[in-house]
Amino acid sequence: MILNSSGIVLSSLRYSDSSVIARIYTKEKGLRAFMVRTGKGKNALSKLSLLQPLSLVEISFSNDERKNLHTLRNIERESALLSIPFDPVKTCIALFVSEIIGRSIGEEETNTELFKFLRSSILLLDDHEASPANFHLKFMIEFSRFLGFYPQPQEAGELYFDLAEGEFTRSEPFHPHVIEEPLTTVFNKLLLVGMSSFDAVKMSNEQRRTLVQKLIDFFRFHLDGMKEITSHKVLEEVLG
Repeated sequence: MILNSSGIVLSSLRYSDSSVIARIYTKEKGLRAFMVRTGKGKNALSKLSLLQPLSLVEISFSNDERKNLHTLRNIERESALLSIPFDPVKTCIALFVSEIIGRSIGEEETNTELFKFLRSSILLLDDHEASPANFHLKFMIEFSRFLGFYPQPQEAGELYFDLAEGEFTRSEPFHPHVIEEPLTTVFNKLLLVGMSSFDAVKMSNEQRRTLVQKLIDFFRFHLDGMKEITSHKVLEEVLG
């Protein structure tokens, strides 16, 4: 059966001189892996440009539930991204966000609301003219809503955020997996602002680096079998 669907490219891996394997989160069937024939020369460059992390595409494919690798019949650009592919910081953020998405969701999940959130977040990043340095932090927080472990905001007297329990607490946990003041306040401010106001929360580069690692740990505590995240190291180099 041939299906048509909007999709979000998460990653692509060279398979041969004329083909790649792409992982695309589709609106109709969730996360799927596709064999994409790129050809060679200029045709290959054009096709590969559609497979950059977080590219928004329209695809048609042969859907066989018995297979783990599906055949992509056609791929076209759904919405052109005007800044992500050309801004080094946004490109690195896109790489990190696509890795977080790919490591967090299952192969067979279909979630229309999640797809809408991901698409709107990508367009927000692409359109944003001020510094995008906090985007990935706010994205991870909002993404956790769809994964089932979104934290409740901080209350008076709660000086710690227990990553293992996923909650703010007044008492210091008996383990090192915790966010402490003053970073707890910064984290809570990110919780409280809307997605489009991610740049309203002020923090130092050191706080940003610490918080992204804490959020990765938070995800790994609450997602069984989540593989190691590595792309944030490149992002840290770009952000300083």
